[in-house]
Amino acid sequence: MPLNKELAKKVMQNIGVEAIIAASVPNVFYISDYMNLGAQLGCGYQSYAVLPLDGEPFIIAPINEADLVIDSITWIKNIQYYGCLNVKTTKNPKSSEITKKLITAITSPTAETSCDALVIAISSQGLATKNLALDFSLIPYTQYESIQKNLPDATIIDGTGPLMKIRSVKTSEEIARIQRSTEITEKAMEDALEIIHPEIMEINLSSMFNYSVTEDGGRVTNSFIGIGERSAFPNPEPTTLSAVKGDLIRFQLGSIINNYNSNISRTAIIEKSSNEVEKRWKTVIDAQTSAIESIKHGIQIKEIYNIAKKELSKAGIKDCPTSLGHCIGIECNEKPWITNDEKTELQEGMVINVDIPYLDVGWGGIQLEDTILVTKKGFKFLTNTERALYLI
Repeated sequence: MPLNKELAKKVMQNIGVEAIIAASVPNVFYISDYMNLGAQLGCGYQSYAVLPLDGEPFIIAPINEADLVIDSITWIKNIQYYGCLNVKTTKNPKSSEITKKLITAITSPTAETSCDALVIAISSQGLATKNLALDFSLIPYTQYESIQKNLPDATIIDGTGPLMKIRSVKTSEEIARIQRSTEITEKAMEDALEIIHPEIMEINLSSMFNYSVTEDGGRVTNSFIGIGERSAFPNPEPTTLSAVKGDLIRFQLGSIINNYNSNISRTAIIEKSSNEVEKRWKTVIDAQTSAIESIKHGIQIKEIYNIAKKELSKAGIKDCPTSLGHCIGIECNEKPWITNDEKTELQEGMVINVDIPYLDVGWGGIQLEDTILVTKKGFKFLTNTERALYLI
């Protein structure tokens, strides 16, 4: 279970609400372990996960995803389905427990819409007149209107920020998932590095990376690989472009396992480097090292940005990217991001990516990105591969 229950309770008490209602796919998963496939695929199936300050939590899910809810082995026992599923059911004493639970769900009465199911469940929990924090992040406005109309005595506030605050501090289980995802990505990257040679194509490297991630049980989320002049492209989708001696190769890579993300960036060069490449590489690693070494419990994120920016400015880089990293977890680019105006203070248990790109279109690109866990005494790398310019 990803949910940080202790922090969730503290946040709800601080903002004065009796329950938080998650609506986006990541937030519903965070609270419940159930991932709404229909919403991910754009099918319009809304789900909710409701976490009361006191009392039993509950899930609102479409009946045609009852098997996904059951397979998720969610810790939440109270599940309210809505909609209809026109399938035949046959009670068989030899059926598995999962099949029996699915038959029970399919044959039980359901509400017509997700809003109906949510209102019924909230009312049954005695929350219809309470202060509620509703996740506005991806909820359609018509859904919000319907909820407000059918809960006229409830006070509804925006729960998006509070949910992200809860999610920002990872549990030990979440950290382990991010660590495993990072291990898979780094191993796959090393597999790709091993096959680099003059005339290798971007698509060859991407295929090797994708194969390795899949073999280890992960799913690729990001495999931008740019060779030569394309190493400076912000989003170099792999092509049949071949490498030649002296080419830079920039990797922006990521994978997901157990619904948790990894995201790293590295740079390689084929057979020979140059003084200019070495100079620019030093700029990147010095900026990232300074930023990472500043990480500690209580520091404002904008300070990390400004420390990196100062190092980049020393090298004459005036146009610093608006963001030099982000938090990571269920989503790859979670907030808060590393920007010059982000006042959020780092807390023990937060996981943050420090990302320093140096893109010069027409010359080439260098990038270094690592995943860092904020600890009680400072920080810990979750990435383990060498932070170096790889000479192949």
